[in-house]
Amino acid sequence: MSSRVLILNLPSPPGQRLWRDTAGGFGTSLSNPHGNKISGEAPLYPFLPYAASVLKEAGMEFKIIDCQRLKIGNDETIECVKKANPNIIFSIISLPSMSNDLKILDRIKESIQNVTTIGLGTVCRVIPDEILSKSKLSIIFRNSYPHVNGVTKLIEVLQKSETLKKIKGISYVENGHIIHTPEAPESKLEDLPNPNYESISLDGYATYSDKWGRSSPYVVILESKGCPYGCIYCPYPLGYGKKLTFRSVDKIVDEIEYLHYVRHINVFAFKGQTFAYNKIHATKICDEIIKRKLDIAWYCESRVDEITQNLVKRMKEAGCIRIHFGVETGDPETLKLAKPGVKIDTIRKAFSLTERYNLVTQAHVVLGWPEDTQTTLKNTHKFLLELNPDVLNLNFLTPYPGTKMYEIAQKNSLLLTHDWSNFTSHKVVMKTKSLNECQMYKIRDKIVRDFSIKKLESLLLDFIPQNIEPMRYLNKAKSLASSAIFPAQY
Repeated sequence: MSSRVLILNLPSPPGQRLWRDTAGGFGTSLSNPHGNKISGEAPLYPFLPYAASVLKEAGMEFKIIDCQRLKIGNDETIECVKKANPNIIFSIISLPSMSNDLKILDRIKESIQNVTTIGLGTVCRVIPDEILSKSKLSIIFRNSYPHVNGVTKLIEVLQKSETLKKIKGISYVENGHIIHTPEAPESKLEDLPNPNYESISLDGYATYSDKWGRSSPYVVILESKGCPYGCIYCPYPLGYGKKLTFRSVDKIVDEIEYLHYVRHINVFAFKGQTFAYNKIHATKICDEIIKRKLDIAWYCESRVDEITQNLVKRMKEAGCIRIHFGVETGDPETLKLAKPGVKIDTIRKAFSLTERYNLVTQAHVVLGWPEDTQTTLKNTHKFLLELNPDVLNLNFLTPYPGTKMYEIAQKNSLLLTHDWSNFTSHKVVMKTKSLNECQMYKIRDKIVRDFSIKKLESLLLDFIPQNIEPMRYLNKAKSLASSAIFPAQY
């Protein structure tokens, strides 16, 4: 029996803007200021083109429906799926959207006879029992990022109506009992074929915006995966693995070259969790981009203790425009817990070096560590104003299931809720030992307000660059003023 396979990226929950691939694949979300209307763009998740690649290589019939790209809601999603009439569906399940994701898949299962629904992603790897007990999902696939390893083998087993026990790394319900097959080995990126974009339209996805609001389409490039550091709060090892694995430089730049010349994409986001960890590999990527004379722009994520002047210089020459750094905190004692071995001065030097090469700096900061007090958060507040990153991303400490921080939060009765829909990284779900939820929001708002005011003052004192339209300058000033007045909407 041939299978009609559907790769279904489910919609954002009503009233939320969802990023499924962030926070180690647990996902993050923001409340939608437009209520239940669908707004805001999501990126093209690597799972889609990688799934297309392995399915096409196996000669299997498939279709992709990306509901976030289409900006459709639950009811429209179900109608689209009914028209496609698949008999196998693969969907990534995210933590803040889990309830909505499972609700849609259950409704689909009620609407299409004998359809097999399969959930994937970090959440499926970490809490498969809970997902199966709360839904009618047929199978949970606990495979490793980008979640395509073993997909075709599972389809073949389903086609032949063979026992599911032949497939490693899956969970399912049989005779009222949850069955977990043995773990599958972590996938190596080099063993995967290059992602296939032929069946994917690249319009309608998230765009990269520079400091003046000029937007360009971008595509995520998976050059490496894995994080060996094991920070107690970080979900990266759970989602991407503890062992670093790299794609070959030729495969990476071949993908970029195709997207640039054939699909007219000029901006790229390297997905690897720590771009500068392997400096030889990072440098070779830059060298190959320069060798092929690709006129592109790209950005990446790196630790502050990994970058060097030689590497940053080469990154700049190869088109790098922005680096995201995990700052986490501005309090020296809290930093010992957040990023062991990293010093406050290391953060200063990394930002200074990056700014020297005129690269945009983005600081990712976490508020609400177990020992955080008014004093420690004042230190963070003061340090952020001193550091003055181009972009500030503030999050509340979110103890994701499976992390050491989740155990700490439970042991010390710090969790405020077990409702996963609140685990967005922008809502307080965990108090500190001395600060409550209300105090945390007030501190966040004050940091946003003061940071926005400082940026606004700097903007008003600078001359408008000659290549910037006056309206963009005014819009930037308006946005900063709005953040200063309404920091909760930052």
